[in-house]
Amino acid sequence: MRSPTVSELHAVAPGHDILKEEAARYALLRRIAPAIRHHLAGTLQPISMISAIMERRLQAPAPDLVVLRDNSKSISTLSRTAAGSAMNLITWVAPKDNGMVPLQAGAEECLGMLSTDLAFRGFNVSNQISNPEVNVSVFALRTVFTACLIAVTDAAQAPARIEITSEPAGEHTRVCIRVASEDGAAEPDAAGSYRKLEWDDVEALATAEAVSVRHSATHAEMLFVNLAASDLTT
Repeated sequence: MRSPTVSELHAVAPGHDILKEEAARYALLRRIAPAIRHHLAGTLQPISMISAIMERRLQAPAPDLVVLRDNSKSISTLSRTAAGSAMNLITWVAPKDNGMVPLQAGAEECLGMLSTDLAFRGFNVSNQISNPEVNVSVFALRTVFTACLIAVTDAAQAPARIEITSEPAGEHTRVCIRVASEDGAAEPDAAGSYRKLEWDDVEALATAEAVSVRHSATHAEMLFVNLAASDLTT
């Protein structure tokens, strides 16, 4: 069997890169899947509680219709809120069009997705991002920032403090994640939901989202493009 030529090797390289990207996206999704499930359950729990209360009140000999009407309105309001929250969570699994999001709000959303997992694993997060005027790609932030945070904590000892900061960098914004282990730190328990995220995974996602990433054992920094409405592409 003959060896492939250089041109043939170049021809298959893009396919290999796509497979690496897809594998990284799958690994990231598996890591955040428990958090998505937790958030979905959280939006539905109040509806279940009010429904149970209504059922007991309806069993009364003379149900108070005014109270029941208020309960019904509450269920309707909570249902709309839960539907909106569920639709937003589904975009983590099956994103549609890209968009831009304020860096500060987007980072808080990503941290909210991981907060319970990080706390259980012994990490205390200090989010010092305060750039309400800076907009970045939703896809880039959700994938690269989230993956970086998981990868750097997967490689760190716990308990530890995570410090997240940002600073201007020309037409970009630099976001830094630093991990400082505390006394008595040891290897954290392995993530139960899926394997650890490696830096190869992060780099595959960063390449796909046009984000520059640098990292060390206890540090990661990303350069996100500052977006204006006229810059946005889908």
